[in-house]
Amino acid sequence: MKMIVSVKKRTIEQAVIVLTLAILAFSALVGITFTSYDVFGGNITNITVRATVNVSNTEPVIIAIRLDDNVSSPAHQIDLTPNGFTAVVCNATIFDYNGWADIAPNKTNATLYIKNVEEAGATDKNFRYRNSSCGSCRQAAASEAHLGDTATTAICDCKFNVQYYANNSNEWVCNMSVTDTGGTQVQHLELNISRTAVSNDTLVNKLLAIDTGTLLDYGNLSVTETSSEIIHNVSNVGNINLNITLRGYGGSNESIGINHSMMCDFGNISVGQQKYALGSENIGKTVFVNMTILRNQTDVTNFTLYHKVNDNSVGDERNSTIWRLQVPLSVGGICNGTIIFGAVERID
Repeated sequence: MKMIVSVKKRTIEQAVIVLTLAILAFSALVGITFTSYDVFGGNITNITVRATVNVSNTEPVIIAIRLDDNVSSPAHQIDLTPNGFTAVVCNATIFDYNGWADIAPNKTNATLYIKNVEEAGATDKNFRYRNSSCGSCRQAAASEAHLGDTATTAICDCKFNVQYYANNSNEWVCNMSVTDTGGTQVQHLELNISRTAVSNDTLVNKLLAIDTGTLLDYGNLSVTETSSEIIHNVSNVGNINLNITLRGYGGSNESIGINHSMMCDFGNISVGQQKYALGSENIGKTVFVNMTILRNQTDVTNFTLYHKVNDNSVGDERNSTIWRLQVPLSVGGICNGTIIFGAVERID
């Protein structure tokens, strides 16, 4: 059985019109608008894209390095300490865009060395020192700050104990490295003492110095007796080669003791009765008549003490002097005299 439904065309058109009017009326109520655009079908060949990144860490930059000891004058010269060490400071001004506290003090390191022997190589107290963890950085004061910005400027120090025999040279330089806490890039800068001229190097001055004991004791002797050999060592405690000088007089007052070797409780011992020989090779071989008389005038000897070159052992910087005394007749009691050891630079 078939059902046939028939709808007139006019009825459909009327329904469409009514539906359209209803939609428009509803759109007006809810605020919907319709905008028409012309659409073109051309090619798009250029698009501008903005790229951005946040650089959260910037490497530090060493602005200047200063090298000196703790004595302000003369500037940029290092004066060594006889038989000791001198504190030398390598001081750097460092800029870090992320702030001065971004510098890692324990990773700050420096090498102090003479340029003609280069930075690389084993440490040697004659010419190359290292501080692998300086550990001293602070915020710059206003007078020290790079471009006046204390927030981004650090002052870092690397200190060295420079030995008395460090080579006399005007080419000592300090090479410092700094690392910040946020990265691994290391910035190196080799500068001499001047902020503006790389050619101005730091001078380690000459040090002419000797060291010896303060007592030479012949013990107990009788008149006409000649002492055995008394060994008295002398050391070069400077940084240049030297020859020793010798002179002596009786007692402790030179104006009274002139022409004497010793002043005694009873009588005196004249010049000519106290003699010396130089060099450890002569120990046990001296004959009194062949030894050198200690005079009242300064004698410059050819006895050379070389400056120390071995960090771990004693070498030619130390040597022996050998002394003998002959006691004349008519002398008694305690006798005393003065021996003055001096030094002059050896000129080769």
